[in-house]
Amino acid sequence: MSLRPVYIRAIASLGAEDPDFRQLFSPLEARRMGRLLKRAVWTSRKALESAGLAMPDAIVTGTDFGSMIQSEAFLGALKQGGDATPRPTNFMQSTHNTIGSLIAIQLGCHGYNATYSHKGNSFRSALQDAWMQISLGDIDTALVGWFDEAFAPVGSTDKAVSVVLTASPEGAMGRYEDLLGTLLES
Repeated sequence: MSLRPVYIRAIASLGAEDPDFRQLFSPLEARRMGRLLKRAVWTSRKALESAGLAMPDAIVTGTDFGSMIQSEAFLGALKQGGDATPRPTNFMQSTHNTIGSLIAIQLGCHGYNATYSHKGNSFRSALQDAWMQISLGDIDTALVGWFDEAFAPVGSTDKAVSVVLTASPEGAMGRYEDLLGTLLES
């Protein structure tokens, strides 16, 4: 069996500064989402827009630690006990697959959806999964994301990168194999 070539059509990422999320989320939606989730949805939509793709065949995400801030908030409220009830939103957003699931819900995507949580290898695993499915002909397009909270002594910054992989060379930035090293360094 011969493998199909895989191409990178678009990449969207965010640095330390947040975009104006009001363009994408209503105040009610934004209030219920942590920063990492907002950044993940924003980069995903920007990558798809840049690729000229409305709906991917698959959504594959990688996260080393998931939404650690949400997890800590939920566990902190449990530890304090008393009359304070832990916020259910913190619990729901603390699981690793929340990010990929929310992107799928926002897009209305009912295709393949997987999350890799392999400390230090999550993004590489997500990319490899999407590459394998496209190269074998199981799917034609995939939205691949890497979303994490990186902790620093003074605060935290969030990693948010979204990539559109495709079987078609049309409009591509280049072949997956040629750009993989650069992509993993971002």
